[in-house]
Amino acid sequence: MTVQILSRRSTILYDRPFPTRLGLAELAVNLNAGDPGLFFANSTSASLIKVGPTFIGTTAPNSTPIGYTLLSKGESWLDTASTQIFKIYDGSNWQIGKAVASMGAAFPANPVNGQLHYVEGTGLHIYRTSISNWTLV
Repeated sequence: MTVQILSRRSTILYDRPFPTRLGLAELAVNLNAGDPGLFFANSTSASLIKVGPTFIGTTAPNSTPIGYTLLSKGESWLDTASTQIFKIYDGSNWQIGKAVASMGAAFPANPVNGQLHYVEGTGLHIYRTSISNWTLV
């Protein structure tokens, strides 16, 4: 006998399920190619957890929500507005890893404080927001 197991699913861009509407261990899936994801509620049904994948884009994920408006603690985002900076949501803010490095003939647009960039011929540089410029290391 074949048993079909269904989960909640949506194909609407940025549609996240409300955790209070999910049963214990129930999964919800968004299939939209613009922001796909697998979701479940925590044990108190107070928070939605996004399992993945990492969101890739110039603006933060869920910035124009259709369903649940909050982000998940531990959710990840590859910010392509600058130099492909990997960010993790800590429950309150997006955090950036301290070692962001790149290499090329020109300095990246929209650098962040502490970002490293290697230019062949001149060496390794670090971006400092205190002077809004790159400094040779």
